Amino acid sequence: MGTRIAVDIGGTFTDLVMESDAGTRVSKVLSTPEDLVEGVLDAVKGAGADLEDVSLFIHGTTVGLNTFLERSGGKVALVATRGHRDAYIIGRGHRPDMYDLKYQKPTPLVERDSILEIDERISASGEELLPLDANSVAVAAKAIAEAEYEAVAVSLIHSYVDPLHELETRNILRKSLPDIPIVLSHEVAPEWREYERTSSTVTSVYITPRVRDYLSRLSEALRDRGLSVPLHITQSNGGAMIADSAADRAVLTLYSGPVGGVIGGREVGRLTDQPDLICIDMGGTSFDVSIVRGGQVGMQSEFELQGLPILAPAVELVSIGAGGGSLIYERHGGLRVGPESAGSFPGPASYGRGGVRPTVSDANVVLGRIPRAQKLAGSFTLDRQAAEDALDSVAGFFDLTATELAEQALDVTHFVMAEAIRELTVERGLHPKDFAIVAFGGAGPLHAAFLAEELEVERVLIPANPGVFSAWGMLQGDVRHDAVTTHYRRLDQPIVDLTEPIERLKDKVCREMEVDEEQRAGMGFETHIELRYVGQEYSLPIPLAATAADEEFKASFHARYEERYGHANPEAPIEMVAIRLTGIREFERGPSGDGNVETGGADSTIEEVIFNGRSMDISIVDRGNLSGRLAGPAIVMEPSTTTVVPPGWELRVASQGHLIMERGGRQ
Repeated sequence: MGTRIAVDIGGTFTDLVMESDAGTRVSKVLSTPEDLVEGVLDAVKGAGADLEDVSLFIHGTTVGLNTFLERSGGKVALVATRGHRDAYIIGRGHRPDMYDLKYQKPTPLVERDSILEIDERISASGEELLPLDANSVAVAAKAIAEAEYEAVAVSLIHSYVDPLHELETRNILRKSLPDIPIVLSHEVAPEWREYERTSSTVTSVYITPRVRDYLSRLSEALRDRGLSVPLHITQSNGGAMIADSAADRAVLTLYSGPVGGVIGGREVGRLTDQPDLICIDMGGTSFDVSIVRGGQVGMQSEFELQGLPILAPAVELVSIGAGGGSLIYERHGGLRVGPESAGSFPGPASYGRGGVRPTVSDANVVLGRIPRAQKLAGSFTLDRQAAEDALDSVAGFFDLTATELAEQALDVTHFVMAEAIRELTVERGLHPKDFAIVAFGGAGPLHAAFLAEELEVERVLIPANPGVFSAWGMLQGDVRHDAVTTHYRRLDQPIVDLTEPIERLKDKVCREMEVDEEQRAGMGFETHIELRYVGQEYSLPIPLAATAADEEFKASFHARYEERYGHANPEAPIEMVAIRLTGIREFERGPSGDGNVETGGADSTIEEVIFNGRSMDISIVDRGNLSGRLAGPAIVMEPSTTTVVPPGWELRVASQGHLIMERGGRQ
């Protein structure tokens, strides 16, 4: 099989998982935000990896997402059809929150002065109404060169039907602009809805210079150290693609970092016979939530970032600023937690690296929920006194002790996290108690049981090596590529054979994945049909495999619509708007979830821990020493995380080293 490596960069730590015939090895080092490449190389060194023996190196990167959120992307020019210059600026007229009197439209990534018009026109049916004027493109190219733009987005009317004018435009621009990225809308989002398609293209090209630079430097650094196979990047859809493709399709990497844990959660659910899961990933900076239902990861064909629409397949995620490094502070007389984080430097006060403001991690240290013997990232010792001093600096505002403030801050944190979970469950007619929680990330197992109590959940799964679980999850994915074609038809019209457009999509996917006929024969394909009620704006994907006739399409759509929105209208007419196809090629992999657990080799001890204002002497157990059942209160310690088993809960070792924690332990 060869050695397989996955690396996940978080706001505080960079995690690595290495699988080989010798088993699983993990590495956890502090992230290096000044140059993320150094953090990856540090993690490789920490694992003692020999890159010459590596058969797969896969990486989840937050470079694209952080570039977008920080608005630190390239200087972008947008080329549009004459007369449609303002389509991107105007956007949509709806108000997501109609009662918010202070609502402001999302700030676009491109100012109006950076939108250039050219003469051309394609109709909605693909007819050329006005030939492309090469001179107008040359004029735009000159303006782009003089203003020193770093990247160019091209989004022309109805190019999703016929991309000829966009392709010709790029050829002309390339003559004057040979060294900057030029991204075409029909390659990013070949779909109807002009504003959304343009927004997706602009977002992709906005982050492209930063993503391309990072991936280029990382690939070169890994090659210099002996890596001979292509670097793979995790996509927002949970699959992977080679780094060169990711550099050209940067928009597909926006959720590259968080999705690894979702794929891993699905695999652990399969191994433990838990098909319905709430996956929570709590690291140093953020708290990410996703859902697995019936063993399937929740997917979406479009999403929004800071109010801007993105047409790209992605795992459904809710992410909030609530991690171990989230700051605890007073504002307007109230206790607040996050979203601002202490980051990896100086980090929480308890890290002993100069931090003086209290964080969620400091609260856990003061309450004894992170044991004194725990060494974060396997290297440095916690400073409990510094954590207490930091909490005291805020506790005075509320006339509380440091420990009282710590418990109240964690209560606030758990409520905020529960609200994020309710967004994906309760707001969609689902009850959290019908799910199990799978908790991972450096801080996930610390908080999982308390969060379960908030949501009436009865069972929590703690996977093997939870502190580096997102990296492990990346190794459980596949190479994936998505394609879409706009295809209108009302379902009350005669049935039309979809074989031809589906075969065209398969051909496109195989070209993009660079597979030959033999490899194609071993691939899997998933097809979804986008349906909507006639007159509505948004659609829902229905699996083609589950349907054989229009009546079954309709029944599946009504059921899916009611599940998603809480109501349906079976008498209303339905129309098809698009066909989506995913090509899947599996990675070679070894035994899934082999359960090799990194241990600290520590003996069980007794320490003072505070629960609900009561001080208790409880057992601190090394995970490697667990067997049978462990009744709470107790704490399980391992190098990458700490699992808290509160009073009233009981923990047992499941198959392949995973842990199951349930209500009902001895009080």
